[in-house]
Amino acid sequence: MKKRLLALTLCAAMLVSAVLTGCQNGGTTESNNSVVSNTESAASSSSDSSIPEDGGFKTISYEASKDKYRNYYEIFVYSFCDSDGDGIGDFKGLTSKLDYLNDGDPKTTDDLGIDGIWLMPIMPSGSYHKYDVDNYKDIDKSYGTLEDFKTFLSEAHKRGINVIIDFVINHTSNTNEWFKKAKEELKEGKTDGYAQYYNFVQSASKPADVGASSYYYAGTKGWYYESAFAQNMPDLNLKNEKVRKEIEGICDFWLKDIGIDGFRLDAAYHYDQNSNESINDIKWLYDYCKSIKDDVYMVGEVWMGGNVISDFYKSGADSFFNFDMQGTSGQVATKAVNLKNVKGYYDYVKSWVDTITENNSKAISAPFISNHDTARSAGFLTRNTQKEKNAAMAYLLTPGNPFIYYGEEIGMTGSGEDPDKRTGMVWSLSDNTGYVASIPGATTNTEKPEEGVAEAQKNENSLLNLYKKVIRLKLQNPEIARGTFTPVTLDENNKAVGAFISEYNGSKVMVILNLSDKATVTVPKSAMSYSGVRGYIVSDTTNTEKVELNGEQLTIPANSVVVLK
Repeated sequence: MKKRLLALTLCAAMLVSAVLTGCQNGGTTESNNSVVSNTESAASSSSDSSIPEDGGFKTISYEASKDKYRNYYEIFVYSFCDSDGDGIGDFKGLTSKLDYLNDGDPKTTDDLGIDGIWLMPIMPSGSYHKYDVDNYKDIDKSYGTLEDFKTFLSEAHKRGINVIIDFVINHTSNTNEWFKKAKEELKEGKTDGYAQYYNFVQSASKPADVGASSYYYAGTKGWYYESAFAQNMPDLNLKNEKVRKEIEGICDFWLKDIGIDGFRLDAAYHYDQNSNESINDIKWLYDYCKSIKDDVYMVGEVWMGGNVISDFYKSGADSFFNFDMQGTSGQVATKAVNLKNVKGYYDYVKSWVDTITENNSKAISAPFISNHDTARSAGFLTRNTQKEKNAAMAYLLTPGNPFIYYGEEIGMTGSGEDPDKRTGMVWSLSDNTGYVASIPGATTNTEKPEEGVAEAQKNENSLLNLYKKVIRLKLQNPEIARGTFTPVTLDENNKAVGAFISEYNGSKVMVILNLSDKATVTVPKSAMSYSGVRGYIVSDTTNTEKVELNGEQLTIPANSVVVLK
């Protein structure tokens, strides 16, 4: 009797496998995904023992990244850590906090696991934000000296952290020597020197504003200059060969002489009023930077819809921020977190990755949920820690280079005016050492998260410790960032459970994310051959439910992610 039952079970399993294979090879769905219903069970009665302790967070090692794929952390130096008590963050303070981001030892689990840093503008400037540059080949004195920066860079590199800096070349400051010389030349009736560095127009009256640009009086003989953002930020003429030579010299300085790893291109959409011309400008810049440093990494800001952003990948540059994923109406907050439609979210990610790689075969996606210009994610996720955790699992565990805004991992808030989005990093609620209490123009400096870093590190169930686990899970499975992205439907009736297969260098993993209640799904090996659970995260550590794999049946606790390999 037992033999007959076993035979029937095996036959049923083979039949299911054949049906599933047929659906994959010949069947069609709207999203062209593999479809596996949890009613088509081929589960074994034996429990799979290959489930790592602690989800693999501490038991599975990884190798530090040696390519362009990184987990980036955006830092506003002014707000991050003040080493000398003058009320302004600096490079000595930032250097002192590098071990928090990454201590350089993949075997330890206390650090955040960050292996890429994006620094907001660090060059001399008269403003607190420093997006109006006076001198492109130095460090703002409020942040320290060039030697302080070199020390920071060296210590970051020792820890395997790549560093990119904000490159603001759409415009300069109106106190930049180039602009001051240009105005002097115009007074003298000259137009063939520094005056050609900018977009000047001579008119009897103020020219009509064009597109995103405005015009301001230059102070002499009816000359006006173009500026897309503010009166103190005159736009550069990037088509001028002398300007390009100046910028190439700046690239030489930072990439060759100083040794940074790349640039974040500010306001890249505005390089020219014609987006195709802006794309050509970026291609020139990227090609030149690659001639200096072959593995240079470049990510651009094109604050537009996805159809425009994806076109900019034709420039050849590595990445452009995916603005469709961020914010209160973005794909992460709405589709994944609030609607709990993980399947639909993964279908979106698939579409996005396919689109950008069509425009650039080496494209690297750059997902994020908030930055220095947008409302912080903790606010639009209603300061709900579980929603913040779910957002982290959703966006960090997708292809490419995620960009985490400093303080996101401890639930810092801020919205409204820009200074309110850039307040001081909260290292401790009880110890103000290093805390930057005042940001010029900010009104919410006293608003703090429920936990600072010190408190969150001691709380096993904190948002910070969830970020550590998610980043480590991605580092332990390099296929997630680098591989192909193929969504898989495990249960047609439960959109809160989503899955995808990622293949890189012949190795495959399947990521399964459940953003709702406890669920059990069938994961047939006909979809992907796997030996067991590679790693997992149960986002609520007070939850006593466990990940279980019995043959091909996988049980996932509420708000959890599992990686099979």
